[in-house]
Amino acid sequence: MKALVGQPPFAPGAVEAFLNDRRIAVLSYVRADGRPNQTPIWYTLRNGTFFMTTTTGGAKHRAIDRDPNICLTIQDERPPYRAVIADGVASLTDLDAADDPTEGMATRYFGRLGAASYDRMTSEIYNASGMTLITLVPTGVRVFDNTQGPVSWGSRPVRIRNRLPLPRRWL
Repeated sequence: MKALVGQPPFAPGAVEAFLNDRRIAVLSYVRADGRPNQTPIWYTLRNGTFFMTTTTGGAKHRAIDRDPNICLTIQDERPPYRAVIADGVASLTDLDAADDPTEGMATRYFGRLGAASYDRMTSEIYNASGMTLITLVPTGVRVFDNTQGPVSWGSRPVRIRNRLPLPRRWL
């Protein structure tokens, strides 16, 4: 794991806590026509391995099956910004409900009640198509954490501007 050039690294031990927080990742892969594509995706992290799911036969599944080189970006979208970017070769396997490393992911993102509603909404689609597990053991990880550097002090007004009764253009 290394910091992006010119960017401050995460504090020791802070990356895992950052990744275990409830964040949406951005999965990058290559389409059949060679164009890059990005899509938001939920993930679970266990022992340095990222687990995600997709519908069997869907666009992500077909693209990763064709070219398993992917990039996963997990970021904090609030200034002063921080992110973890993991590159690697994904593997695809049929999702085994008995040994599902993503079990409880909907609860993680939506809470218990929201997850129950989400499961009702998606169960017909997932039962019809099937689910595929995407596994990424990163071969390279780049990070930056601007909350650790000098830029963090100058960005405090940016973090609070949405709470102030002043026009944003004044800040």
